[in-house]
Amino acid sequence: MPQKKIFVGWTTLDSAPSADRFAVALVATRLAACVLVDGPVTSHYVWQGKQECAKEWRVWIKFPARHARKINTWLSANHPYATPQWLAVEAATMTEPYRQWVLGNTRKPATTRKKK
Repeated sequence: MPQKKIFVGWTTLDSAPSADRFAVALVATRLAACVLVDGPVTSHYVWQGKQECAKEWRVWIKFPARHARKINTWLSANHPYATPQWLAVEAATMTEPYRQWVLGNTRKPATTRKKK
């Protein structure tokens, strides 16, 4: 059953275009079945000893447990922030059709061989 677990993770980016590019790339690689972008949100935080406030766009990523490590690696390589927020939690409740949709849309598509 662990392979059938679904997670929702989130991070933030500094602009809508950046968040949209991020979302498109995650879905295109099939690491995520769906990525939602919302914002702007206002983020208050301390960075390098200084209190900051910034507009950010939140990116919600829905993915199967089997992609957790790959997404961590992908985020490390592709996120523009030096220390990006990355939080993920297991979705405790969902409909079975939705679970199957997430699982189905995060598999690599079957390649078709050309007939000789």
